[in-house]
Amino acid sequence: MASSKSRQRKLERDRYERKLVRQAQQQRRKRQIQAGVGAFLALALIGVGSAWLAGVFDRDESEPSAQPDLCTWLPRDADDPNRVDVGTPPDNPPTSGQHVLSIDLAAGDTGGQVEVAVDAADDPCGTASLIHLSEQGFYDETVCHEITDGALRCGDPSATGLGGPSYAFWGENMPLPPVDADPEAAEAEPLYPAGTVAFGDVSGENGSQFLIFFEDFHADAPLFPVIGAVADGQDVVEEIGAAGVAEGTTTPAEEVTVRSLTVRDAGTAPTS
Repeated sequence: MASSKSRQRKLERDRYERKLVRQAQQQRRKRQIQAGVGAFLALALIGVGSAWLAGVFDRDESEPSAQPDLCTWLPRDADDPNRVDVGTPPDNPPTSGQHVLSIDLAAGDTGGQVEVAVDAADDPCGTASLIHLSEQGFYDETVCHEITDGALRCGDPSATGLGGPSYAFWGENMPLPPVDADPEAAEAEPLYPAGTVAFGDVSGENGSQFLIFFEDFHADAPLFPVIGAVADGQDVVEEIGAAGVAEGTTTPAEEVTVRSLTVRDAGTAPTS
């Protein structure tokens, strides 16, 4: 009987010892895992700190933070009496959109409304400039000072050919010379057909001056960036062109005035 109880106690002691061993092993594995995670975090923090001290996370100021502006408005001499300070158009105007440029012309007993179809996609900066100047009333009551190259030249408040806003820009919509194997056929196709409207600043840097062609103009190379084409009122410009110029000058025979110039979205009614 005693021996049976002794064996029972021994078995219970063995089970208890095995349980202690398992618990010890589990505790040891847990400590090992915790130690490994701690070491990993410590190394990660050391690595991040070293990188920060080395300037890895510093912003590189040499790299542009944004895309460059679409339009560059070149400043002109603010003290030039022929220049008018009206600020500048937006640097990043819309790059699409159909517009109508409405020009109300007065010329003696003639005159009338000329409407020009303008596509902003052809020259976003040029379109933005026209909209900006029209909103400032820049063109209103200005004189069209010249007839040249089969076109009426307008848009200079000083009427000298030297005037414009206090900025300039490079027009983008230059016409392409016709490509044809037959030189005579290429020569017969004008770069600036009648009805073309183009920027016309004599400096080549565009501002406010524009040309409305009442005749085909044959040029050997592109000279003027195109604004658009007359959609209505071409007869008004042709009448002014037919009246000719004052003797010995390029000034229209009868004074031609831009009563107003406005730009509106295509499809909208003109404002009175």
